[in-house]
Amino acid sequence: MNLHTSFTTPAASARPHARRLAAIVVALLALQWPLHVNAQPAAVAPSGPEIAQPAPPAAAPASVASVTDAYAEFRRRFDAGQYVEAVDSARSVAELTERQATDPTAEDVQVALMNLGMVQNLAEDYSAAEATFQRVIGLIEKSGRPARARLARAYAGLASAYHDGKRHELAVQAFDQAIALTRRDEGLLTERQVPLVEKYIDSLTELGRYPEALQAQKYLLRIATRQYGETSVEIVPRLEQIGRWYASVGAYDQSRRILKQALGIIETAEGAQSQRLVSPLLALAACNRRQLLDPTQQQQDSADEAASRFNDPNAAVAMTSYSPGMLIAEGERALLQAAALTDATAEPPPMQVLNVRTQLGDWYQLRLQPDRALPHYRQAWLAATRISDKLEGKPYTEAIFGKPVLLHVVRPDGWNRYAGRAPDTLEVRNVVVEFAVDPAGRVQDAKVVEDSGDTKRAERTARALVETGRYRPRLEAGVPVATPEMRFEQPWILPLPEPAAPGNRS
Repeated sequence: MNLHTSFTTPAASARPHARRLAAIVVALLALQWPLHVNAQPAAVAPSGPEIAQPAPPAAAPASVASVTDAYAEFRRRFDAGQYVEAVDSARSVAELTERQATDPTAEDVQVALMNLGMVQNLAEDYSAAEATFQRVIGLIEKSGRPARARLARAYAGLASAYHDGKRHELAVQAFDQAIALTRRDEGLLTERQVPLVEKYIDSLTELGRYPEALQAQKYLLRIATRQYGETSVEIVPRLEQIGRWYASVGAYDQSRRILKQALGIIETAEGAQSQRLVSPLLALAACNRRQLLDPTQQQQDSADEAASRFNDPNAAVAMTSYSPGMLIAEGERALLQAAALTDATAEPPPMQVLNVRTQLGDWYQLRLQPDRALPHYRQAWLAATRISDKLEGKPYTEAIFGKPVLLHVVRPDGWNRYAGRAPDTLEVRNVVVEFAVDPAGRVQDAKVVEDSGDTKRAERTARALVETGRYRPRLEAGVPVATPEMRFEQPWILPLPEPAAPGNRS
């Protein structure tokens, strides 16, 4: 993981977090039986999950109303994205369903608990979701009718709760179970496995298990290739995702090779003016930008290093030597081509304009060329004014340009020198610096307000921020303005003090 850069672009956060998470969870946990109200099937909105309300027994009309009302309230809150509020309604549905069930392991009980676990996860109550999904797994296994599909979805829910709660070791174990059950039920290379495997890859990557993550990436590529063919433009999004993943783990040459393969497929099929080129061009520029800003990496892995990183001799094939000048030229050319393709559209989508122009502005800002960055930031800001949706509850003008965004800083040497030691022998101390960002995105008037108990660490932190910190400036009405009262926190990982010897007192 590259700790020296931090980027925020519309491409990375084009929709609110909860909506993105809901889409993933819906794909993982969609239930296969119909929705029932008074035992009559009802249609489920295509955009929502297929959530099943247990059919109440005909002999208990008073309870029927209670279950029906609780479910209706749950569904209303769920569809409105009010996940925290929906938890109570889902819990009521589950409790009422259990109370009415003659068999505590009944399918209706399992369904109600699956709904509860799903919405607890969306509400970011991961420990509660974990407990609920573990209970569902236990009920399914005790039922004597352990349907693989349902058990796979329960394990997928448990894995998602672990993943979203950043407990990746446990997530990988649960993903392994869910994937194995899914493949036994559906077979290999089915498209419904994709969201599950994508999260699995993310957990493996967080754990540094790159060879396994790469094998999972190749599996997803086989699914796309089987469905569309090796030369179809429909496999380009998967190739781009693999390219971006390679860049995220510092395998820059492999990233470029995959992304150029994607670009070649598009140009062969649709020509050099295809709008499909825009996204992989942005990915190629992002790869080069990462490498240029990554002081922990050589310009290029050696062939042996590339092969050993992924336990794959083929990773050493087609290695190319890139100088910084070549990386700069190629990255800028990719961004300008993406901008030209966007402008060639009669009515370019505002989101695409915002994305392309923000990244171009960031490129020049990082090259210490604020005068060249500003026209692109202005175009991005104007595009943002035309977007009616909100990003995490804010208009896009505010979400992207409402405050300075840190694009790059080189951390002070030695801040993580002891990171390899056992966690229980370490402590983290933070240095806090207050400063202003001027209209050109430079750090001004830096002042240490918390020194972590060591003035030298504090001075080094402030110096690193002033010398290497680079921000996207705040814009007001499309004009960059100074921003005072900014704060920067730098953690220092340090060994715990040695305990005092017996009989030694200070």
